[in-house]
Amino acid sequence: MTAGVAAAGGRSALDEPVRPVSRVWTVCWSFANLGLFLANYGTQQVLLPRQTNAIAGEGNAAVVAQSWANACAAVVTVVASILVGALSDRTLHRTGRRQVWILYGAVLSAVAFVFQGLQHGIVGVVVGWALFTAGSSAVMVALSAAVPDDVPVNQRGRVSGYFAVGTAVGPLLGVAVVTFLFTGILDAYVGLALLLLLCVLPFGLRVRGTPLRRAERPPLALRAIAVGIFAPLRSPDFAWACGQRSLINLSNALAQIFLYQYLKDAVHVDPDFGTLILMVCYTASIVVVAIPVGRSSDRSGKRKRVVVWSSAIQGAAALVLAFVPTMSAAILGASLLGIGYGAYLSVDQALVTQVLPRSEDRGKDLGVLQLASALPSIAAAAIGGVLITSPGGFPSLFLASAVTGLAAAACVLPIRSVS
Repeated sequence: MTAGVAAAGGRSALDEPVRPVSRVWTVCWSFANLGLFLANYGTQQVLLPRQTNAIAGEGNAAVVAQSWANACAAVVTVVASILVGALSDRTLHRTGRRQVWILYGAVLSAVAFVFQGLQHGIVGVVVGWALFTAGSSAVMVALSAAVPDDVPVNQRGRVSGYFAVGTAVGPLLGVAVVTFLFTGILDAYVGLALLLLLCVLPFGLRVRGTPLRRAERPPLALRAIAVGIFAPLRSPDFAWACGQRSLINLSNALAQIFLYQYLKDAVHVDPDFGTLILMVCYTASIVVVAIPVGRSSDRSGKRKRVVVWSSAIQGAAALVLAFVPTMSAAILGASLLGIGYGAYLSVDQALVTQVLPRSEDRGKDLGVLQLASALPSIAAAAIGGVLITSPGGFPSLFLASAVTGLAAAACVLPIRSVS
């Protein structure tokens, strides 16, 4: 038997959902997101560098190869997120608009991993990583769109909290899998492909959404889709939500992207061991706060104040790191950073799905919002590199993180459709 929210009572796919989603829905959706983060970060942090080093040798050539692979993947993310989001909005299928894209995306990602594991040249690695990114972006945007399709507003904080846990735990599991369980390149890619399918397929196969009726289907015209990509930004609430998501993700990325170098050059401790300790504290803090805060926001209906408080906590974490360069202070800073970011993630999915301008374009608009999560990490690497090599050094980096977080809090205040 499939689990879902159903087509009972003639509900339209464009209606706001009112029937609570089941525990099966929540578990399957959460594991699908966990699988995406596991596969993506395990590859990006460990497996891709290992493979490029094996092909190009240690040194600048391998770094350049990784940069090309990640740059191409970033472009693919932009295109795939918006295109798949728009196409899924127009998909006619008995299991719902999103499920077929989740299945196709998962299979493409798994096949791309096997292909990438067989490559012995840089071009093949770049192509494989781009194909994986296309598939994983399709899955991510379809999973995101399933929330406003299926989940009532008073359950979205809880669902967002589970997403936060997957965001935190998935990367650690991915790194552990390719570091301790699969040590060869091909077997690591195959292992990640199988784990990805194991996590994602239950949602695509077991959970059913509400099918789109043919009469409700928006016109399928690529020109109209292209012209309408940024149309939702004309909605003030959507634009402010996009801005706050970009800024708070930039704030978080600035605070953690150069922690290894910070521990080595400013705190003067073993950076490998120190980074591990800080990431455990950061992850544990996210896991502890995410689900309770999400549930609390469902009961109160207050999402904006959570964003404001989370921004303030992230700012406090950045100030600790900026002005107290000791290991104990770094542990405190990482824990505060995790608490702040975990609280934010626990309402993020709920908040952004409440400001979508049109139910017909949920997938496409969430594809645009997806860029507000993906692009700040790319920008943080460039901005952070400039700041830590400036006379201000690491304090200027963390001060920039604090200021950016406060700007995110300012962006959420004008939103009117969410309390």
